[in-house]
Amino acid sequence: MVYLFLSRRLHLPVTGIGMPGHFLCRFQCSTDELYIDAFNRGKLLTKNDCVKYLVQTSYGYQEGLLTPATPRRILLRMCSTLHQIYLHLKLPDETARLQRYIVALAK
Repeated sequence: MVYLFLSRRLHLPVTGIGMPGHFLCRFQCSTDELYIDAFNRGKLLTKNDCVKYLVQTSYGYQEGLLTPATPRRILLRMCSTLHQIYLHLKLPDETARLQRYIVALAK
């Protein structure tokens, strides 16, 4: 999220990409695109690297998996991740609260 907020502030063409199991940022210019793995020290990836990841992790490649995520989808993904964490930690109040957020965002 820091990458996305900073990019927006600097007016850079960066979008969030919600691949299965991995969230990336994509820098798009007129001639090329570059993917940024913020969870791996900002490692730079090509589209081919992303396709290889999807194939190796058995998700399989579909073009839609590399399309920009809407702000709503990003928030839904964050809430889902927190929901799973709270569920694992056996925190029922927090789990229920995040479940309500997920239901509201999914509408």
